[in-house]
Amino acid sequence: MRRLHALPVLVALALAAPAVRGQEMPPPEAPSASAPVPAGLASPRATMRTFLEGMAGASRGQREGLTRAAGCLDLAGVNETVRAQKGEELALQLKQVIDHLRFVVLDELPDSPQGEPFILHRDAAGGGAVVIDRRPDGRWLFSADTVRALPELVRALEHLDVVQGAVAIPFHLSPSLWLRQHVPMSLRQTGFLLEHWQWLGLLALTLTGLVCDKLLVALIALLARLWLRRKDVTIEPELLARGARPFGLLAMALVWRLGDVLLALPLQAHNVLVVALNFVVAAAGVWGAYRLIDVVAAGMAQRAARTETKFDDLLVPLVRKTAKVFVGAMGLVFVAETMELSISGLLAGVGLGGLAFALAAQDTVKNLFGSLTVVVDRPFQVGDWVVIDGGVEGTVEEVGFRSTRIRTFYDSLVSLPNALLLTCKVDNMGARRYRRWRTTLPITLDTPPDTVEAFCEGIRELVRQHPMTRKDYFQVWLNAYSPSSLDIMLYIFHQVPDWTSELRERQRLMLDILRLARAMNVKLARPVVDLQRTAGEPEPVASAATFTVSEIQAEGRAQARALLRAGGPREAPPTTRLSPLVDRGDGGE
Repeated sequence: MRRLHALPVLVALALAAPAVRGQEMPPPEAPSASAPVPAGLASPRATMRTFLEGMAGASRGQREGLTRAAGCLDLAGVNETVRAQKGEELALQLKQVIDHLRFVVLDELPDSPQGEPFILHRDAAGGGAVVIDRRPDGRWLFSADTVRALPELVRALEHLDVVQGAVAIPFHLSPSLWLRQHVPMSLRQTGFLLEHWQWLGLLALTLTGLVCDKLLVALIALLARLWLRRKDVTIEPELLARGARPFGLLAMALVWRLGDVLLALPLQAHNVLVVALNFVVAAAGVWGAYRLIDVVAAGMAQRAARTETKFDDLLVPLVRKTAKVFVGAMGLVFVAETMELSISGLLAGVGLGGLAFALAAQDTVKNLFGSLTVVVDRPFQVGDWVVIDGGVEGTVEEVGFRSTRIRTFYDSLVSLPNALLLTCKVDNMGARRYRRWRTTLPITLDTPPDTVEAFCEGIRELVRQHPMTRKDYFQVWLNAYSPSSLDIMLYIFHQVPDWTSELRERQRLMLDILRLARAMNVKLARPVVDLQRTAGEPEPVASAATFTVSEIQAEGRAQARALLRAGGPREAPPTTRLSPLVDRGDGGE
């Protein structure tokens, strides 16, 4: 969104363009043809009396008097959004013109509800006229031509003295008239489309708006950082600046809107300027809400990362996107209402074409239900390793309205439509309570049976003592004879949160098994194709000493405990976090 740095150019174009009569708004609160005409507007005399009495009441501090006086003007050419405010300003200009013309004697004005328009004044040079004309509904109002000519009439009559007996206009009622009366006469001359002091005012207004914009953005970012620091949340300064920027634009537009009251711009320029500023204010508000969602979502994601559950990690992106869609849809309606655009025709078209729209959007609806299924059933969470029918395998990164993004182990990003999650099978490898490790440990054929029994029991003791292994179920047995080895089966489970931790714990256990084998003089076998003994080499002889099975197992446990004591206590280490590319893999079970 571009900032309105070209505000003076906008005003100049508005002044240069002719008035479009066909788009004029009806006057406020116009009674219907059958409604009775208000007594205060029933004739030129009644209208003038209502106007002067209202201005007198406003001079005494009665604000409703100024509103009553503005009701005597035909404001069809004034934008409806600012009709009340601009109407009061125009009523004050009309009072200033009348005070420079003559002292009004009400008995000299016609009191008939019928008749020709009453001309209070007509400028001989063609600068405009003050006319009270009868509307089709029977009301007598200062005509729309009179309203449009008021700025020229003010400039044409300002050199005259105020008539004796006229009530002066207080400063609080019209700051713009007071300001114009106190600027040097040289600045009141009309240059290019506007008077010199008005161009200077536009320049000052533009600079003030820019300063307010920068200051407010910096102030909001500073206050947000201090508040977030107190909540122990850190947001990137660039993200905070982007979130605060729309509010700076909003402040700039509001400054221009308030400054417009002091400039008393011509009616055409004022209408265009008000429409532009209303659009900027509405759009900046919607834009600010949209950016604020990113800031809030970043803080929520940071808080969610600190919790043990991953459900909030999945929910934060979905809430962020839902809020953005809602703000976008409501923002369009809000901007359209602000710009006085009718959306009833569009809604009617959507109603008539509802069937076609439903057929076209059926895939979107399926994807929406798929996303709701993920939220409600929670088949997986952000960060889980999943295998989905169709060959998709990887880590879940984000769940959106339409699709779920999965980062594969070769670092590509797969967008999976959520509609598929309603029917396909999802194997959540990340939801495993235990990570199984199944392997075979070969030892040499000449290992004595008692040593094999002790060695197996020593491995079991290692499993019992390691902090990240499952203690209630594991298998360590001599399982098979091979041509070159005795095969011990290891069937062990690790209780770890991710694949990196599994590899680390598997390595720790394997190293301890190697140390145990060295301590018990157990040699690991190497596969050979043909094992032949050297001539004259004696056959291995079993140990002459005999031990019971319990004694052999006790020896194995003692060796394992001695090994663990020598290497220091076995405690659960903190979870290892590597970079995303390193932490992903397609490891086995």
